[in-house]
Amino acid sequence: MFPSVILVDKPKGLTSFQVVENVKKRFKVKVGHTGTLDPIATGLLILLLDTATRYAEFFTKLPKEYLATATLGEIRDTYDAEGTLIEKREVNISCQDVHNVLKSFIGKISQVPPPYSAKRIAGRRAYELARKGISVDLKPVEVEVFNAQIVECQIPQVRFLFFVSSGTYIRSLVHDIGQKLGCGAYVEDLRRTKIGPFDVSKAISYERLMTLTDLQGIAIPIWSALDFMPAVDLDFKNADKIRKGMFITLPSYTKERLFVRLYENDTFIGVGIVEENRLKPYRLLPQK
Repeated sequence: MFPSVILVDKPKGLTSFQVVENVKKRFKVKVGHTGTLDPIATGLLILLLDTATRYAEFFTKLPKEYLATATLGEIRDTYDAEGTLIEKREVNISCQDVHNVLKSFIGKISQVPPPYSAKRIAGRRAYELARKGISVDLKPVEVEVFNAQIVECQIPQVRFLFFVSSGTYIRSLVHDIGQKLGCGAYVEDLRRTKIGPFDVSKAISYERLMTLTDLQGIAIPIWSALDFMPAVDLDFKNADKIRKGMFITLPSYTKERLFVRLYENDTFIGVGIVEENRLKPYRLLPQK
């Protein structure tokens, strides 16, 4: 199997890890994913196959788009529909109130991950500790909400479209919106629709994927999947330097820490990094 990615539409009820393990077993190939989706969530999951797993970091850092249905008037311990009800509150607000509060969440914000999250605390997942009744002290992190809008509003339910930076927890975002509204809120339904340039409309459903006998036709070569990066084509001499861990000078590049796809005569050899006009190897494919 050549290094590639596949776009999968994850169904509700499965963890990202279960999808990875099931694909690995069925197709007998090394598999990794590029961003966890909660079991309650559906939508786009990017799977990396074979040595494409070397490039996971470039996909995990991409911004993401979500459709989230929030229910107002309740606070739950997991911040979603699967959690235990902690408190019920009256909902005496309008859709305009929701719109006004939503605007205050656009931009860079400080966010505390949900208690039931995959964040690691002293080597253990936060949700593992929370399930045992152990109080977790999660530190706030800075994330960015590039865009947030109301798709549909029928109080007490509101459907949002969020476009956010990597690492943003939609459950925490909805919880915080509910807190600012004064009535509380939790995520009733969540769907990831985009990761960077990748759209769930181009993904294969998990159910359909598991009926296939091979991945030909749906696998995207890693060099094509990374085409959101600039490309640099090297001659044999410079490609040899890069393979030996040396740097070459690229006077036409001025940006710092710019990742680029590297080709030797149109053959993909890996990813390099440009710093102060110097091109250095970063993640190269194994040489045959």
